[in-house]
Amino acid sequence: MTETTLPLVGGREEASQQTQTQPPRKKHAKLFHKKSRTGCRRCRSRRVKCDEARPICSNCTRLDLECGYGPPSTTPTSEGDAVRIPAALSVENNLVESHGVLHLPETEARRKLELELFHHYMTETAPTLGTERSAQEFIGPALCRAALRSDAVLYGLCMLSALHKAYTSNFSEPQHMQHHSTYLNLALQSHHKHVARLDTDNVDDSCMVSSTLRVYAYVQLQRRDLRPYAPPIEWLRMSNTSTVVFRKALALIEKNPDSLSGKLTLEISHHLDEKRRLEHSDELLHLLRHQEPHELEEEWNDEVYHVYRRTLSCFGWVWKHRFDRHPPPGMSRRIHLFPMIVDSQFVDYVAQRRPRALVILAHYFTLLALHRDFWYVGAAGFREVRAIAAELPLAWQGMLSQPLEILQDPSLLCKIS
Repeated sequence: MTETTLPLVGGREEASQQTQTQPPRKKHAKLFHKKSRTGCRRCRSRRVKCDEARPICSNCTRLDLECGYGPPSTTPTSEGDAVRIPAALSVENNLVESHGVLHLPETEARRKLELELFHHYMTETAPTLGTERSAQEFIGPALCRAALRSDAVLYGLCMLSALHKAYTSNFSEPQHMQHHSTYLNLALQSHHKHVARLDTDNVDDSCMVSSTLRVYAYVQLQRRDLRPYAPPIEWLRMSNTSTVVFRKALALIEKNPDSLSGKLTLEISHHLDEKRRLEHSDELLHLLRHQEPHELEEEWNDEVYHVYRRTLSCFGWVWKHRFDRHPPPGMSRRIHLFPMIVDSQFVDYVAQRRPRALVILAHYFTLLALHRDFWYVGAAGFREVRAIAAELPLAWQGMLSQPLEILQDPSLLCKIS
């Protein structure tokens, strides 16, 4: 979607005159902030800062509110400004907005396009999205069947299919990205409605749409600008909020334990079990040492320690098997689960650019390179490691010795393809 550059809005200056007998009062510093028009509709209406995490922003996650994005209304807002729908969506893709809801008119061209995207997904895209048999069944036949009954799943399928078409054409054919943008917006809109009213009828579809959005998030990670470097907070929070769907689904499992969402949620809840995960974090405990002068300067207490320890436990088992020529099953699944199950407090530390948090994140991105042959991951892992190494203070560089060694010789890593 097109981003709009907005002017800075300052505070009101004091205009009172000072008398000769009174010393002049100090003027308060003006507070400047960017007035965001790209946040979710709920945050904009409440006039609060939105972190723009997708599919659900942090504010709406914390308050358990319905969260929605999409183009804003063309009617005047509470701030008295008229906001336009991007032309690429309203004209070229025929996506229209009415009363805050996006619509794609039923036309012969739309039916043919969706049939084409469905066929491409079923025959070309789905086989590239999973390495394990259970994942192949979920992202392939199961998702295709669900798309025949659910608009939300169909939109997610079309979004990924168009994105895959754009990738295979080396992004040389702009219509693929236009179609991708159209169906991304429709998928997000439908997904938000389901998540806000999650029940046994839509929970399977919500889990599937969440999965398509996580694949999209990896593509965004692969193509993002790294100069100047900014940690991938949107990617982390977008993936992390997917856990909201699965956590809510836990309460619905008892009613339908054999459902697709029930099986997925039980598997994810297994990885959410901190005691089990901590068994595999010993390989990375050296990243928690706190003895050098620069390390003693950082904020450190039991809470900080346990946040980092829980984070390392999310991928400690994968790190242990990173050099295996014949890696055990489950490696791929655990790599993709990390941004979903990582501690949200760790994400905050990354946003604050804490050196230790960046070091730990670099170790995860080293493991993401196990998927370097996947089109939607590509070189994203190594790109992030290089960018973090360039950003990290010199005193902390020693803690990146293992990721940088692997960066010099990627053949050291096992390969999942």
